[in-house]
Amino acid sequence: NLKLLIMKTICLFLLMCSSTITIAQNQVDDLKKIIQQQEVDWNKNDMKAFSAPFSDDAVLINFLGMYWQGKENIITEFSHINECCIKPTSVKFDWIDSKSLSENAAVAHIKETLTAKEDYAVPGGVVKKGSVSTKFITAVFEKKNASWKIISMQVTQVNLPPKQ
Repeated sequence: NLKLLIMKTICLFLLMCSSTITIAQNQVDDLKKIIQQQEVDWNKNDMKAFSAPFSDDAVLINFLGMYWQGKENIITEFSHINECCIKPTSVKFDWIDSKSLSENAAVAHIKETLTAKEDYAVPGGVVKKGSVSTKFITAVFEKKNASWKIISMQVTQVNLPPKQ
């Protein structure tokens, strides 16, 4: 009887472990799909679709340090810079890693590579066609009603040290 109880306990433990691993992998796959779709939407120049994964009360801090709160505000702010600074670019998002905080929350790190498809003006200068900038993104996701949403995102510009 004791052997049978030990075997049942071990089997139950292994089943729970494999379920946890499967849930975590499904979570990562779901989150990666969101980021992959955002890449497609940016490159189609569809900022409304790009912003769809944000929760209604989401916060986005862009690489300039601007604090945008609420999905509608995020859409509005992107629309203000769309013609000058988004349309003439293409973006590539590379998933770095993520950490599951619970079955309904996770944080992810993404590398953004932004390439100028043509020359475009920005405050203080002109970005030349072919210029590439790199940013790191930290995104916090929350699952509600079986749907993952970005509740917070911060974008950090990578600045290389000056050449000596």
